[in-house]
Amino acid sequence: MNIKEIAKLAKTSASSVSRVINSSGYVKEEVRQRINKVLEETGYRPNAFAKALHSKKSHTIGVILPKINATSSGECVAGIDNFFSTKGYSILLGNTHHQLNKELEFLDIFKEKQVDGVIFIATVLTPEHHKKLQKLAIPTVIVGQESPNNIPCVLFDEYHAAKEMTQYLLTTGKQRIAFIGVDESDISVGVHRRQGYLDALREQHIPMDEHLLAQGDFTHQSGFTACRAIFENSTLKPDAIFAANDKMAIGAMNYLFSMGLQVPRDISVCGVGGGTLAQFYHPQLTTLIYDYKQAGIIASDLLYRQINKDQSESITVHKTWVNYQLMIGKSTQ
Repeated sequence: MNIKEIAKLAKTSASSVSRVINSSGYVKEEVRQRINKVLEETGYRPNAFAKALHSKKSHTIGVILPKINATSSGECVAGIDNFFSTKGYSILLGNTHHQLNKELEFLDIFKEKQVDGVIFIATVLTPEHHKKLQKLAIPTVIVGQESPNNIPCVLFDEYHAAKEMTQYLLTTGKQRIAFIGVDESDISVGVHRRQGYLDALREQHIPMDEHLLAQGDFTHQSGFTACRAIFENSTLKPDAIFAANDKMAIGAMNYLFSMGLQVPRDISVCGVGGGTLAQFYHPQLTTLIYDYKQAGIIASDLLYRQINKDQSESITVHKTWVNYQLMIGKSTQ
């Protein structure tokens, strides 16, 4: 497959295809969409070296993420790769384990590699990040966390999602709903999800019980440990457990099973994420489905437009929201 064949399928000229591939020159939006559709359908990948010579770009994107083995991060990276592979770009990954020094170090490495742009996944940007980014002048997009410096970000509505889940549990008659969260340094999950839960209780005039709050670190084991702490510290036991992600919810269920309790007969359990883990665990987990792959695609499009500074449109969007869905499984009743 070559440019002439792509042009024939898109019913346009080879020069228009070349301009779209190399992001050089004006092409009508209707024609651009036809060309991109054919590029996606055929899986055509331009020669990266030839593109670099033509555009003076490396056609490489740097992605910084805290945990490369996290389901959410993996799906997001898949979306990024799906988008940029059709544009002839390569992806460099920086796995940081939430360590600030590693995040800043990878920015320097990416600058040395002359990446065209950077995507942060689930990374809270500090003043140190902003100072470094301002110095490096690299197009940037954030997924899963907000930026106070107007860097484009792709977000899930953590507050309303958690509030909706808590309201659902309340409609099933639950009154003592425990919450397993994470550290508040993670603004989206540690603060916004927790606040959604608290406000749903407050609106129903249900007082907050500190003994029903525990903290994990997104892992199965931390969910198990947090659930145990809730049961050991509370006089009146919970009738539902809401964990801030699916892994912790499943860890909590494992603790409940070890105590001889049945889910959902004795206690309801729910989480956040909606991956295959929730679908195939028994009982099937009630969860909030987040389309992390779509978030990666949206972030890639925002970054691509920054890199190529398309004059036909103005990039003014600071926050882009991705929809979520409440999936009721067999772990609640």
